[in-house]
Amino acid sequence: MSTYREIIGKKIKKVSSDPSSGFDGEMWYNSTTGTLRGPANLQAWSSSSSMTTARGNMATGGTQTAAFSGGGGTPGNTAVTEEYNGSGWAAGGSLNTSRSYLAGCGTLTAGLAFGGFAPPSPYVQGSTEEYNGTAWTQNPSPSGYMGTARYGLQGAGTQTAGLAFGGTPPVSTATEEYGGTSWTAGNAMGTARRYFAGFGTQTAAIAAASGPPEISTVESYDGTNWTAVNSINTARAALGGAGTTTSGVVFGGGTGNPIGSGKTATETYDGTNWTTSPATLATGRWWLGAAGTGTAAVGFGGRTPTYITATEEYNSTTSTFTAAAWASGTAVNTGRYNGFSTASSPPSALLFFGGTYGIPGSSTNTAKTEEFNGTTWAEQTDMPGVTTTGGTGGTQTAAISMGGYQGASLIADCFSYNGSSWGTIPSLPTATGNTKGCGTSTAGLLAGGKNPGAPSGTTAIYEYDGEGWASGNAMSTPRWQSAVYGIQTAAVASGGQGFISTTEEYDGTNWTSGGALLTASGYLGSNGALTDGLVYAGETSPAKLSTCVGYDGTSYSTRPSMGTARMGVGNGGGDTSATAVAISGDTPQSPSAMTTAVEEFTAETSAVNIQDFTTS
Repeated sequence: MSTYREIIGKKIKKVSSDPSSGFDGEMWYNSTTGTLRGPANLQAWSSSSSMTTARGNMATGGTQTAAFSGGGGTPGNTAVTEEYNGSGWAAGGSLNTSRSYLAGCGTLTAGLAFGGFAPPSPYVQGSTEEYNGTAWTQNPSPSGYMGTARYGLQGAGTQTAGLAFGGTPPVSTATEEYGGTSWTAGNAMGTARRYFAGFGTQTAAIAAASGPPEISTVESYDGTNWTAVNSINTARAALGGAGTTTSGVVFGGGTGNPIGSGKTATETYDGTNWTTSPATLATGRWWLGAAGTGTAAVGFGGRTPTYITATEEYNSTTSTFTAAAWASGTAVNTGRYNGFSTASSPPSALLFFGGTYGIPGSSTNTAKTEEFNGTTWAEQTDMPGVTTTGGTGGTQTAAISMGGYQGASLIADCFSYNGSSWGTIPSLPTATGNTKGCGTSTAGLLAGGKNPGAPSGTTAIYEYDGEGWASGNAMSTPRWQSAVYGIQTAAVASGGQGFISTTEEYDGTNWTSGGALLTASGYLGSNGALTDGLVYAGETSPAKLSTCVGYDGTSYSTRPSMGTARMGVGNGGGDTSATAVAISGDTPQSPSAMTTAVEEFTAETSAVNIQDFTTS
């Protein structure tokens, strides 16, 4: 038997207290407690951000941090493609043919989709499309069509070395190999299969289970022949799978004819045996999408029996993962919307002031100011003016407010707060309200809004240097009540009333087009940086929103939703997407309701899983 030193290359350390973490298989003996400790492997599923389109039976490929999902059933056929970055889903290029029950393989930037079901006649598809991370291109060559058109099949391999196997109708044993331009026939599987799990490469693939009726048998492909190997433990159909012939994982699926009972079971494969994992999906489902490896997979969408958007990540690792989520925070004293707020990360030093409370027709603006110390909100000295719907920047001890409304009147007035009292700073060049701002008390930015000359929205930009205001180069799109975040020399403006989705990025001099919001909306909350931002809450016709999306400087992708839909929140997050705070706001209650509720967002975290070990 090999010793620990022979395997790891290190001796077990003797310590009197535990180190803060363990890495690279390192273990230690705690002489104080008399325990042998170190990182232990853990298998677990954790929730992630939902897809934007509920669907199942789609083409998939890629890894846990760079996957694609193309087409599928909604229940009608769709051509929509979504891309997963390990945190959320972003819009990709649509397939040329809307279809469901198709197969895929490859990577996010070199993907393949083939086969499927697409009414009207001929229904059963044999065409192939290639993805470059932006757009799908259909292979127009006759040899780009599979020799056996089918749906309910599986795929493995890459864009230039792909494998298609199984499918229906009738339930098939057919195998075909794709060389980057054409398909050629391979040797048939031993068992005809449809709605099963498949993964691996063109020369080393797995086909697991099938149904209905559901079976548990498994075959392995070596590039020439299929060979029966050990069966999975739970017979099922329409399950997901990922990995290789020596390190695989299958999960989910369903039973019944028609399929109508979702499974949560997960099984791992070591090249010989299947082992039921202690990790189970939170949501049992079938016809789900799958991508990744045998130790780091992602499962998404599927049916329960309704089509769903839920995404879960599987990890077999020495780390534990805590999913990103919104959680309830400490409520403010006065509920309102369109208030001003400043950022803090962690959210232990927030400032919230001004805003509007009451219902439409009897709304009242307020000058109330509240500070948060990480535990409680406490009222402070009121603002000099009763102000709402303006811009803000800075911190709890160095904040500025920029314009807004006093009653029904637009104002140019600006104020500063030093942590204990309010003062007046130079006014804006033009009275402006329904605007948003970002930056600091000495380098502030105000973008868009309404002014007397632009009642439907303005493109105007104003920059503050701590002493006065200067006009900057205008945005391309008039916008008001948009999301504005970042700093004066690297900012983002997205969305806005009129329900627009466009985004512009500012480099301190000019604005350029950026990635669009996933939902056209206004009255948004936001925080973060140009390449690492969050946008949350808001309003779109006809509803208030609980959604949250993240921006990476190129595109928006989904994040976990808030617990309460609302608009006009105060946003008190940090200068990255790791934390966010949605303060108060207007909820969907009829006719209106100013909530005092606060929600706090925390990004996914991981920690080494340290456990005690026994010796023998």
